[in-house]
Amino acid sequence: MVVQHVFPEGPNPGRFVVRVDTGAESRVDEHGEPNDETYVAYELVQEKLVMFHTWTPDALRGKGLAALVVLEAFVWAETHGKRIVPECSYVSNTFLEKRPDLKRLVDG
Repeated sequence: MVVQHVFPEGPNPGRFVVRVDTGAESRVDEHGEPNDETYVAYELVQEKLVMFHTWTPDALRGKGLAALVVLEAFVWAETHGKRIVPECSYVSNTFLEKRPDLKRLVDG
């Protein structure tokens, strides 16, 4: 599975995204969330990736996709000398509890 990095542009945040062919028509829910992708959204603030939202549609949960996109964000941040600010509860609680080795990249 390939994780795509969409860089921030203007008012749009950056995202690490994986798209999955669910066999269903691609659409968004009432909150604007897609039914066929998992992502972590971030803002780049003073050389820090502020991760503020992770999304996985119900049909794709439990497959490790959120961990995949968040791990890719951590790898990218480390490679580019950035720090992570985990404002999203999935990143700060669930992901980092399972990957304490990555806490070395966290600010705040």
